[in-house]
Formats: sequence, C-alpha cells, structure tokens
Amino acid sequence: MFISFHFFNHGNRASKINFMKVVIVGGGFGGLKVARKLNNRSGFEVVLIDKVNYHQFQPLLYQVATAGLDASNISFPLRKVFHKSKNVKIRLAELKEIVPAQHKIVTNTEEIDYDILVLALGTETNFFGNQQLIENAFPMKSTVEALQLRHKLIRNFEEALLIKDTNELQRLMNIVVVGGGPTGVELSGA
Repeated sequence: MFISFHFFNHGNRASKINFMKVVIVGGGFGGLKVARKLNNRSGFEVVLIDKVNYHQFQPLLYQVATAGLDASNISFPLRKVFHKSKNVKIRLAELKEIVPAQHKIVTNTEEIDYDILVLALGTETNFFGNQQLIENAFPMKSTVEALQLRHKLIRNFEEALLIKDTNELQRLMNIVVVGGGPTGVELSGA
C-alpha cells in the first residue's frame, strides 16, 4: 500500500491565535496516525474528516472476503479512538474543493478553515481503463467491497452444489485473483 501525504501550511491565522488548526482529510492509516500524534497536544486544534465514520484495517480485508473474519473485527469507529480527546473533532463529510488562497476546504456539509491541511485520501482500484474489468471484477479496497466479494463466492459455492454439468461447475468454481502482492497471495491461499 502506498500512502501519500500532502501538507499545505498557511500559518497566517496561527500567529493571531494561540493554536494551529490542522485539518486532516482521510481516516485511514495515514490520517489516523497524524491525528493520534496531535491528540491532546496543546497548541493544536484538529479536525479529522472522512466520508465513513470508521477506520478499517485493510490488510485483513481478504479475511472478510473469505469469511474468516466478520467486518466488525477489522473496523472501528473513529469517534471511539478520540472519545477522550480535548482537541480532535471528527467530521463525517466528503471533500469537494480545496481553496488554498482562502486557507479553507469545502465539504459536502460545510466550509472549514485551516492552518495546515493534511490530505491522506487513500487509494482506489485502477482498472487501467479496461471496461471488462470494471464490469466483471471485484475490487477489494473497502469493507463493503470485501463483503460483496464474500457474497459472490458463497453464492457460487451454493449454486455449485446443485450443478451436474462439469463445464458449468468449472465456471462457478474457477476464481481468478489478479495481483500477486500480499493481499493477492493471502486471498489465493484463503
């Protein structure tokens, strides 16, 4: 997994106020790490924004997809992490626009000023423009996608119990894993 951080520092406000406002967009590994480092540190006000209200431990998504773990075993609420925090606030929102000249971001729910902006937006599956992959593949970058894959696998197994035609049985039981990284290897093994 590749995590990219982008810091935009516009310290104009901080010199007039006794704290620095840090806005973190993304509650994955990167965003969570930054928020934890700043948690309860004086001089910082932190706003952590994500479009979902939980952090998911992506390395175990394959376990969810193969029914080895329940989705709740690899996800936990962001607010629970910071329930004793004096300076970290969680916002459930989606980033729509960054306005660097005004030191603010625009989400689907509000506009938020910042002194430092941290973009830890995570990843998306890249199908390289292949329409057949887009229509037929099951990406696995989120809990929802892992559960969709699990559902498809179980449905194929259930259908296979009743199939007598060997070609149709082979079609249902043939699983192709694209990608030989840690997740692809673990998924294949499971």
